[in-house]
Amino acid sequence: MKIFIINPDFGVTPEQMAARCHLLSVHVGPDVELHMECLVENHIEIDSALDAALAAPEIIKMAVRAESEGYDAVVLYCFSDPAVDACREVVSIPVVGGGQASCLLAPLVGRQAGLLLADTARYAEKQLFVAQCGVDPARIAAIGGIEARGVDLWAERERVLDLLTEAGKNLLAAGRVQVLLLGCLSFLGLAHPLSERLGVPVVDPAVAPVALAECLVRQGLKTSRKAYPAPPLRKRTWQSGQL
Repeated sequence: MKIFIINPDFGVTPEQMAARCHLLSVHVGPDVELHMECLVENHIEIDSALDAALAAPEIIKMAVRAESEGYDAVVLYCFSDPAVDACREVVSIPVVGGGQASCLLAPLVGRQAGLLLADTARYAEKQLFVAQCGVDPARIAAIGGIEARGVDLWAERERVLDLLTEAGKNLLAAGRVQVLLLGCLSFLGLAHPLSERLGVPVVDPAVAPVALAECLVRQGLKTSRKAYPAPPLRKRTWQSGQL
């Protein structure tokens, strides 16, 4: 089984992507091959709705290429699930976004979950996003997070873990949630130590879509054309630029 992981941030090195795949490989079967690529045409990091929109054309092309190269599933390596619906329209293999996969898993291990973001400015956006993922907003009962702008999430892992610990304690202290959900895929690998510190389940948003993609492929499940009909055949052009 081959899973193609689209990292929608520009400038991630091959070594960094290989390291992420190595961490993820622990959570899938030995017969699963993980391959990650990032954006190369657009200098974008997904930190806003604008970024997600600008990255979409290249993400869609990468998904189409993945299917043509024989991959069994596509994973969007971002909690915002950029272009997920468009990708599902143009390929037949499963397309799994980090955000939706994580939100769907959280209710399986707790009645209400708390979402921890890497950007406190995006609380309102993510509150609406939860409903779009197919999860009753009442099941994601609280949103918190850390202010990670200016923080290297990979180089300062212990600091990030400490910040998440405090933010998680605050959500748990309110008594409304029993499980935590990390809302940024750069938090890969932090769910387990955070769970040990806080004593509650913590969903890793990077592991969730990869494991769920594997599950879909093993069951032979593909995207329903009733839900995601192929776009009408016609010529489409667009122009890339700077903003």
